[in-house]
Amino acid sequence: MKSIRKFLEWSLAAAFIFAIVFWGNSYRYFIYALVCSSLLYLLLQKLILSKVANRYGRVEVRCDVNGKRMTTQGGKRIVFVVLLAAVYALTISVFSVSPSLERKEFALTHPSWAATAPYIINFETKIHRGKTKYTYVDIEYRYAANGQLYSRKLDKAEKHYAFLPIMSRRRFEEMRAELFDRVNRKIADKEYVLFYNPQNPEQQTFFLADDSFYLEGSMLYDILFFYSSLFLIIVIIALLFRKDYNNRMKKFNSTIHYYRRTDYYENR
Repeated sequence: MKSIRKFLEWSLAAAFIFAIVFWGNSYRYFIYALVCSSLLYLLLQKLILSKVANRYGRVEVRCDVNGKRMTTQGGKRIVFVVLLAAVYALTISVFSVSPSLERKEFALTHPSWAATAPYIINFETKIHRGKTKYTYVDIEYRYAANGQLYSRKLDKAEKHYAFLPIMSRRRFEEMRAELFDRVNRKIADKEYVLFYNPQNPEQQTFFLADDSFYLEGSMLYDILFFYSSLFLIIVIIALLFRKDYNNRMKKFNSTIHYYRRTDYYENR
C-alpha cells in the first residue's frame, strides 16, 4: 500500500512538473534554468552547506518530515529544487516580456533554419473573456519555400493582457483596438519574421514583433495585479499583528513594572 501511494505521489509530482515546464513554454528554457541553477549552487555551495548544517545539525536533521528522518543531503536537495524553481520562473518571465530576446534565442538555437518575411493575407483581433482576460490576434500568412507556396493561419500570434481586472465591454473594445493598431504598425514596418526548416518547410515559427520589452504581451502582466494585491494584504495584516503585539507587550511590561513597585513597598 505504501509503495502504491509513493508511486502515485511521484507520478502526480512528475505530471505537475511536466505541465509547468513544457506547457506553453520551450523545453530549452528549463535547460537554461537547470544550467544556471547548477552553477549558482556550485558557487554558493559553501554558504548553502553552512546554512543547512546550522539548521539541521552536522549529521542528521533533528525533526521528522512525514514520519521520516532527513539528512543534510536531503536538505541540500530541497535547497537545489527551490533554487531551480526560482531560476526557472525568472527565465520564463524574462523571455515572456522580451519578444526580441525570444526571437534571438530561437535564431541561435536553430542555425540551419531559414528566415523569411511572409506575405500577410489577413489578421483579426479578438477578445478572450475567460478567467484570464486578454485580447489576441489571429494572423493568416503565406510564404515560399523550396519553390512551393505554403499558407498558414496562426491562432493567438500575440496576446495583450490587462493589469487591472476588466469588467466593462468598453474596456475590452479599447484593448482590442490597441492591439489592432499595434499589429498594424508591426506589419507596416515589416517587423515580423518567419523561421522555417528547409528540410521540412511545414515546420515553421512566426514572430510578429521585435520589441526589447513588451510587458502587456506576457501573462506575467495579468498576474502581477493578483500578486501585488496579495503582497499588500499580507503586509497590512503583518503590520496590524505587529501593532497588536506591541500594544500587548507594552501592557504586559507596564503590569510587571507595577507589580515590582508594589512588592518593593510591601517589603519595606
